[in-house]
Amino acid sequence: MLREGEQGHDGRPIALVGLSLVALLIGVLAGGASVLFRALVAAIHNLFFLGTLSFYYDPNLHTPASWLGPLVILSPAIGGIAVVMLFRALPSDRRGQGVSDIIDAIYYREGRVRTVSAFAKSLAAGIQSASGGSVGREAAIVQIGAALASRTSRLFHLVQWQRMTLVAAGGAAGLAGAFNAPLGSIVFAIELMMPEISARTLLPVTIASGASTFVTRFYYGLQPTFLVQTVMATHLRIAGALSLLPFVLFGILLGFASWLMIALLGWSEHLFARMSPNPYLRHMVGMLIVGGLAYGMMVGTGYYFVEGPSYAALQDMLRGDIATLGFFALLFAAKVIATTLTLGSGGSGGVFSASLVIGAALGGVVGTATTLIAPGLEVDVTDFCIVGMAGMLGGTTGAAITAIVMVFELTRDYNVIVPMILGVTLALAVRRALLPESVYTLKLVKKGHEVPDALQANTYRIRHADKAMATDFEVRPAAQPLDETIASLEETGTPFYLMISDGARLKGYIRLDPGFKLWQARESGTTLGDVARTDFVLARPMDAMFDVIARLARRGGNLAIVVGGVRRIPRAGDVVGFISLDTMGAAVIENARAYAAPPTRNPFPILYRRRVVRPIRFWRDRLRGTRPEPDA
Repeated sequence: MLREGEQGHDGRPIALVGLSLVALLIGVLAGGASVLFRALVAAIHNLFFLGTLSFYYDPNLHTPASWLGPLVILSPAIGGIAVVMLFRALPSDRRGQGVSDIIDAIYYREGRVRTVSAFAKSLAAGIQSASGGSVGREAAIVQIGAALASRTSRLFHLVQWQRMTLVAAGGAAGLAGAFNAPLGSIVFAIELMMPEISARTLLPVTIASGASTFVTRFYYGLQPTFLVQTVMATHLRIAGALSLLPFVLFGILLGFASWLMIALLGWSEHLFARMSPNPYLRHMVGMLIVGGLAYGMMVGTGYYFVEGPSYAALQDMLRGDIATLGFFALLFAAKVIATTLTLGSGGSGGVFSASLVIGAALGGVVGTATTLIAPGLEVDVTDFCIVGMAGMLGGTTGAAITAIVMVFELTRDYNVIVPMILGVTLALAVRRALLPESVYTLKLVKKGHEVPDALQANTYRIRHADKAMATDFEVRPAAQPLDETIASLEETGTPFYLMISDGARLKGYIRLDPGFKLWQARESGTTLGDVARTDFVLARPMDAMFDVIARLARRGGNLAIVVGGVRRIPRAGDVVGFISLDTMGAAVIENARAYAAPPTRNPFPILYRRRVVRPIRFWRDRLRGTRPEPDA
């Protein structure tokens, strides 16, 4: 028997208090790393565009015209060379990016984020954004937080579930530090990074996000990331059901736009891969076009607009500084093209910020058009921009609740919460109908790494052991001959279990599969004790199945023997039932039945998907034009 006190080889668990303290440390480290990383990005940006060495710049303000003049077109290309060099220095299996790589680490690498690779990719993303590439910095900071968490959990030699929890906490802490949005970051981790949601996993994520936000607010203050034209609660802009109709149409449009964004990223990668096998040439071509586009925007409008995360353009839209439909359309098209070229040509960075800007610009287009077509609705263009931010973010990432909470935290505008919920819901529904995978999971699925798109409570795991156990067993002494036992039993057509006793002690068990009457002992005189199996664990009738399953997994057992009584060391006579792996599998199938997807077209011929084919009934049903039902 596997003893209750044995520990698995994966590490050692610590109490929730200790895990929370480790999460607090990770949050502080992630917050500090966020401040340092933003300073590094600022230094690179100021060096490229302003020719000065300074560790601060406000991305919500437009970058002045560069001292390089037209040569600023080369800035994204020069930064892109450094990005490709960093990526080429990594092994090919370690070039995943941002949130996708963290999700992959949690579900397929036991929560192990490669620290050196993560920091190298984060540095590449920082250089990409600071030199003018149309990507955000948030993915890099998220990856830094996850890498710090993974390294810290390995230093403490924690078990796998605690390591995975801390990696999610580190990613949430990084996002909170990047956007000053702890609540949205917590929900982001819940929707995309956490295989289990419970008090023991949620508390570390919450603590880490709060600690990271607390650290970054020392440097950047308490104000929201973006400032919006405020409206008093007594003057709500959307007061009637008719005013919500444009947002319904806009939500559907956002779904198509989200699908288009994901499709364009995949198409551009394929296009650049066919262009040249040289990664430097591919990326330089893409970044030269981005540089030219940014310089063209500067010449035509007075600002670069599409370089970096484009927070200044987003701030202009939310403040109402942009008012024409044509300008909104220009921003939408320019940002889509710049982001697609940056990432499709081999760049590094996140689409989080790009989704916000693209969604806001599309919202400006729809909002302006609505005011022209139906001025009587008295809608506000800024409302459409905010709904566009949330809808595009939710549609591309698949994190609907994150989009709503995050955009609310970024803007602190509660007036638009109802149309925001409506827009995000419709955008996600439409995008999933067109493409089931999000921008984060598409690449993982292509390489065979499926990730769950829903979290469901397994009701079987909360049952008590006495509600899940089987009782069709017999207790036999270890000294009884095997041949005599087989002769005394009857075939039932199902597996049968014997509990083997050595005096009062429980020695083990034997599973007799159908057909055991044909068994013959290899040696005469073989007893039940000679063939008894000891790969079992013990459980009490009131133990939760979650704990029983965890005990089996930790000790590699194949059977849980349920014992009653109050004795600390149970006896064979205390056995009241058993729980086999077959029983668990059947229970899992039954639990999934309520949530099973509706039937779709079966790809197999009807002769194979029918369990019993009766020719007369088959052809009778075919002639009647009805679908034959399978026999039970």
